[in-house]
Amino acid sequence: MTLGTDLAPQVLLPGFIGTTVPAWLDDALDAGLAGVCLFAGNVDPGDPHGTARLTAALRARRPDLVVALDEEGGVVTRLEAPRGSTLPSPAQIGLLPVDAAAETGALLAARLRAAGIDLVLAPDGDVNDNPLNPVIGARSFGADPEVVAERVAATVIALQAGGVAACVKHWPGHGDTVVDSHHGLPTVPAQTVERHAAPFATAFAAGVAAVMTAHVVVPEWGQTAVTLDAAALGRLRALTDAVIVTDAVDMAAVAAEAGPGAAAARALAAGADLVCIGNPGLSGIDDEAQYREVVDAVAAAIDDGRIPEARARDAAARVAALAAAYPAAAETDGSLPDGSPADGSPAEPDAATVRSIARALAEASTADVASIAAAVEVRDGRRGPSMAVATRARPVVEWLSEATTRELAAAPAGPGRIIVVADRLDDDQRAVIAAAQAQGAAVVVNVGPIGATAPHPTVELGADSPLSVRVLQEWLGGVAR
Repeated sequence: MTLGTDLAPQVLLPGFIGTTVPAWLDDALDAGLAGVCLFAGNVDPGDPHGTARLTAALRARRPDLVVALDEEGGVVTRLEAPRGSTLPSPAQIGLLPVDAAAETGALLAARLRAAGIDLVLAPDGDVNDNPLNPVIGARSFGADPEVVAERVAATVIALQAGGVAACVKHWPGHGDTVVDSHHGLPTVPAQTVERHAAPFATAFAAGVAAVMTAHVVVPEWGQTAVTLDAAALGRLRALTDAVIVTDAVDMAAVAAEAGPGAAAARALAAGADLVCIGNPGLSGIDDEAQYREVVDAVAAAIDDGRIPEARARDAAARVAALAAAYPAAAETDGSLPDGSPADGSPAEPDAATVRSIARALAEASTADVASIAAAVEVRDGRRGPSMAVATRARPVVEWLSEATTRELAAAPAGPGRIIVVADRLDDDQRAVIAAAQAQGAAVVVNVGPIGATAPHPTVELGADSPLSVRVLQEWLGGVAR
């Protein structure tokens, strides 16, 4: 065994396919793998205890394994991917007093602990002040840096008090971009970075355990993506001692030129501590081949000195310290921690919280919510569900479509009354809205960040999620239509 083959697994966070532990992952665990990141394909929606059993099986092979999950509430969920999250979205929380962020963080921590998760890739510290942003949107607490900062800090504190390490993302900020780093390399000016610094500063002050880098270029810092740039990561290390986690290295922003293996090696050499490899189930990628490419590339870079031994050992030590600070929640026999619901169902926001969200959304809306009840047709203006990489669910569209179908037979003749579900005013969605308006009265139901569909008459929902459906039901008297 070379030094590289010994150290490389200790700084990697791969995904894998399926709800059981594949043979190649067994081997990687035996070789000292740092952790795994679960995605929707690892969660069996028909088995409320399945994720806890899976994480327990993983830790039976390696007790100090880090098990991470992308779980933000709203449009980004893995545990509830088939139907969408029952927790408020950050955009919804941004309209409420800061206590709502702490309460939601505590609920999320309880869910994660019950599933055996010890690192959550949340909260999102991005300031979404660009309404055309294709990747952040309602994942952000809002467009005001101070509002975002207060809620980021409250969420971090609640999550970590609940026994789950938080990972604030995406430093130095992905909120003002029109390029999705899954598909290309965004540019963020230094002036924008400075404007968006407060949420990350409050997370660091709150003792956040980890921070995820953004695959963005800050031209004033150089022409290299921040994740791969030693000078940029040096700036980050000067701000915090948190574990530096990369965004997924299979994303085009860093992988397009030489692949995820080369990107992983460059990120570690630049100062990252833990490399998130990506979601192999998203595009039918061979999970073992993806991992082998990355681990071999990192091992080779350690052996030939591109990643200095001291840098690799420092990264591995930081990851090991994180695992020790947040021990696993689920026992190796698959049992759930004390206080978990016996049937595995997650705790949900109470009725008073839903009413508070409904009132805040109604006040933010520029159309009367009663206009929803007058509609007879629903059109989804998006090319796909919001953040389709996280969930294929379309609960708002489905509920509204079911409700309007029941009214079609009784609808009077005359101009159409059309709901267009949208999440931003890109060219495609603008065209759908314009066509609906040309056919008669139309109202936009916005499931993106608040204000993303101005200047159209809009009912704000702040997420395409089951919780948003609860808000609709609250508005329309608790029953469909």
